[in-house]
Amino acid sequence: MGRMTPDNAERAAVRVGVLTAAIGGVLTAAPARVGPLMGLTDRRATRIVGLTDLALVPGLLRGRPRWPWLAARALLNLTIVGYAVVTARRNRRAQVAAVALVAATVSDLGAMSALRSSGR
Repeated sequence: MGRMTPDNAERAAVRVGVLTAAIGGVLTAAPARVGPLMGLTDRRATRIVGLTDLALVPGLLRGRPRWPWLAARALLNLTIVGYAVVTARRNRRAQVAAVALVAATVSDLGAMSALRSSGR
């Protein structure tokens, strides 16, 4: 697999922004219902994650440069994974969500690197 181009990385950042908006909105609006699916068992913590997601959306969609916003998103993903691992050890859905977040973070870091290298 080749290195991501800056244009593809820009599109990836927008996709991440749209997805982050949707996830942040759902976590904020329905923390008790959606949070446990991701291993977020505390409503307040789930809302904080959702609101943090929503705070990142403008930068992911329109930020200049965009790479710091992808870095912040990656950091939030890893924080969620850590929280889920500690609080939901036996929750299979939470484990699957954590693996998906790690995979998404690896992809996001590739886009972040391409954007940073290009000054975007």
